[in-house]
Amino acid sequence: MKQKLLFAFTLLSCFAFAQTTFLPKVGINTSTGDAPYTIAADLIDGDALPDLLIGTYLGNTMEWYKNNGDGTFTIQPLIANTLTGIGGLKLVDLNADGFLDILATAYGSDHLAWFPNDGLGNFTTENIISSTILGASGVALGDINNDTFIDIAVTAYDGNEVVWFSNDGTGTFTLETVKIDDSLSAPGVVNLSDIDGDGDLDALVATAVYGGDVLEIFRNNLIQGGTVAFTKDPTSVATGKVGLFNASFEDLDGDSNLDILATEVSFGGGPTGNLYWYEDNGAGFTETVFTTSINNPSVAQFRDLDNDGLNDIVLSSGTSGSGNDLVWFKNNGGGDFDPEVVIDATQSQTFVYAITDFDADGDLDIASCAYNQDDLNYFENQKIVLSLSDNELSQISIHPNPANNHIYFTGFNDSIDIEIYDILGKQMLTKSVNVSDRVDISNLVSGIYLLKINDSITMKLLKN
Repeated sequence: MKQKLLFAFTLLSCFAFAQTTFLPKVGINTSTGDAPYTIAADLIDGDALPDLLIGTYLGNTMEWYKNNGDGTFTIQPLIANTLTGIGGLKLVDLNADGFLDILATAYGSDHLAWFPNDGLGNFTTENIISSTILGASGVALGDINNDTFIDIAVTAYDGNEVVWFSNDGTGTFTLETVKIDDSLSAPGVVNLSDIDGDGDLDALVATAVYGGDVLEIFRNNLIQGGTVAFTKDPTSVATGKVGLFNASFEDLDGDSNLDILATEVSFGGGPTGNLYWYEDNGAGFTETVFTTSINNPSVAQFRDLDNDGLNDIVLSSGTSGSGNDLVWFKNNGGGDFDPEVVIDATQSQTFVYAITDFDADGDLDIASCAYNQDDLNYFENQKIVLSLSDNELSQISIHPNPANNHIYFTGFNDSIDIEIYDILGKQMLTKSVNVSDRVDISNLVSGIYLLKINDSITMKLLKN
């Protein structure tokens, strides 16, 4: 069993950039189970720090990593399971006890299963919901029948159907006879959202035949207090694609209408895949293709990396071997996105990744799985939120960092206000600092702290 896995933060010693950057890749675990293919991040063990959960497709392992809050993750004992080909994971409270349970799909064994959490991150019981979902793959969560309980939608890739299970609120599930769909070949992706604003969840389904693939919307015709039925839109969102790998409802241009963000991985079926934006124009969807260096886009997420209030696009690569693996597109609002910025080009087949604020510094970090390398990696976001001008910002520096007893600030002409917080967000020191003042930090215990200047600029401080 692997023991404690450490990664160290590279610390900034000056405020020189007014933008979002990511530190180079740091390995959380460079020897996971064989072929890590799915990932989730959330609060697993009852503390306030988001932990990590991964599933491996060939190794059939389910691994969770405790976030210790001091720059380390600790792998826990492997979660015992009978699944093969783990391809989907969710952290969700399925039995309404307030703790996040594990929901998993297994392509190889045709299983959908859930593992209750005792609140401390112990998952000792495997509950098989179904063992007859042929090629269980994509999974989505939501209250499909509006009874206030979280239901489950699953794609049966080999069974050519999308089914759903209703939840009675205690973690007991019923396979509903009315399917979401049984007309598409090789459905691999399902997502749920109320696309038409009628108060119930509709389904977005993508196929991966790797030739002639489609993207379809199925409207939920729920009768309140009665039955669920789905009707496919008469016009497809997209046709003729090659291996649609990921698709989700997103409002990409801020017009309050849900658009669709989709990826085409294209393995063996064409020279390259694409990242697509489908805009609802009221009479159907228009397609926009993003320019990207990634030949086989795998997963696209819509998240605010630079804390400007606008969600940006993050894209990963399914390509084996060298090439850009993680990139992001800054959102300028109104559907205008900057060209891609490369986050990493050192992984092989970064099929999946998780985005959350792992280090509690107010910005979103990334953890990713490298399928070919059996790696779980971490990328720290070095976003600096500005209130000073760029010129003023470029002049400010702090030294030393790491520090023992005192720190100094230089490069400013007026007083500044500083605050120091521990990694859990507790304020440890607040002070107004004049030019040439030194700040006594001798009472702080050794560790990583967050330093704020003028309630705006945030950086990390290491106390020896």
